Amino acid sequence: MPESKKILVIDDSALSRKILEDALVERGFSVTIAEDGQQGLMLLTQQMPDLILMDVVMPNMNGWEACRHMRNVARSQLVPIIIMTSKNTPHDMLQSFEAGADEFLDKPINMDDLFAAIEKLLQRESKVPKPNPAT
Repeated sequence: MPESKKILVIDDSALSRKILEDALVERGFSVTIAEDGQQGLMLLTQQMPDLILMDVVMPNMNGWEACRHMRNVARSQLVPIIIMTSKNTPHDMLQSFEAGADEFLDKPINMDDLFAAIEKLLQRESKVPKPNPAT
């Protein structure tokens, strides 16, 4: 049986984390949870997920700041990042992509849209050579 894909969920809402974790585990993913961008960055360097789901509005470090930091870490430059937010103006979407996000989803999350985005990004990721873990 192939190893399940690892997804890092970064969201300050306990309810959002629980809903996402339950849905992802039900689909066979391995899930790690972070409550803010700082904790997400720490877990990223420890566990190297296959994909990151991240909220924007969080204490300590918002999702855009965390996304920028993640894109500056050689090991995580190619890890797909999906930004999820209720801040859904065209400016917010543009800011998400400028920060390095691969996908942008409005909250409340439509699970069909979420899993379509995850599948698309993981298929794309599987076609890209992995960087050396030592970097």
